[in-house]
Amino acid sequence: MTEVTEQAYQDLRQHIIDTWKYIELRDELDNPIVRLSPDDQRVSWVHETVVEEVEELIDYDHRGNPIYETTIVKKLPNTLQLQIVIKGTDADITLPTTFVKSVIYNVASDGDPLSEESFTPFDMANDNDQITVIHNITVPQL
Repeated sequence: MTEVTEQAYQDLRQHIIDTWKYIELRDELDNPIVRLSPDDQRVSWVHETVVEEVEELIDYDHRGNPIYETTIVKKLPNTLQLQIVIKGTDADITLPTTFVKSVIYNVASDGDPLSEESFTPFDMANDNDQITVIHNITVPQL
């Protein structure tokens, strides 16, 4: 058995960003509270791109010395991060409610969970409350 290449991992990470774009927050009874995608201003990918300089041999000068070209290569990190920010004033939130888990899907409704992450319960009781959840999806080999 063989390991896939680094480019294959990059493709997998990009596929996740392109298709696993729905984040759902759930309550203490595992009931959905809200499911949104990055099309909604409250959701965004927040991981930083890894930047590397790569030198490539392109030629030799008249004395036989190597000539290199340096290019900047941007790669996605091992851990992709999808963030959601919910406020007590959001129209799709019924107060009071307790948030305990984020779940990632590739469909806007129903579907099978692709990634689940629990966090410390947060009670949203009034309009001034706000929760920010960053869901981490780890794809190894960078």
